[in-house]
Amino acid sequence: MSSNALHSKNKTDVISKMNVSKDRSETNINKVTKTIVTSSKIYKPVGPYSQAILADKTLYVSGVLGLDADAQLVCGGAEAQARQVLDNLKHVLEAGGASLESVVKTTILLANMDDFQAVNQVYAEYFSKDFPARATYQVAKLPMGAAVEIEAIALSGDLVVAEAGPCPCSRI
Repeated sequence: MSSNALHSKNKTDVISKMNVSKDRSETNINKVTKTIVTSSKIYKPVGPYSQAILADKTLYVSGVLGLDADAQLVCGGAEAQARQVLDNLKHVLEAGGASLESVVKTTILLANMDDFQAVNQVYAEYFSKDFPARATYQVAKLPMGAAVEIEAIALSGDLVVAEAGPCPCSRI
């Protein structure tokens, strides 16, 4: 048997052993699910975006503002807005099968970095242990004249929190 014939035979064997269906829609092993997540407990988006997207078990939450249910900024400056932002964030997380505890990363956008300490104190009330990774930036301007905006990435589903330490994959 020539090497070309052997190569062709092995290729055929591999394909037949994979049991590939001719109807790929039935057995698409690359299928992923994108779910649009919306909470009716907070304001509707102020632009063409979703409150959150659930991609398999990862929830991506769009930037959340300190708006009440009528889409009005709450009074009381950055501290009051941060509290409202985090309440709104909690509602969106719950709608996506997640929680504050399952948040793995946040990004805080501030209109004024002088508000960092006030926002940080409120943030610490909501995230009191097993803190998510985080970045904080001052930006030139936020939508609707807001003082603070927070976006998040969370895990959706049954959460298991492992103790911190070196990554097991770094041990060789």
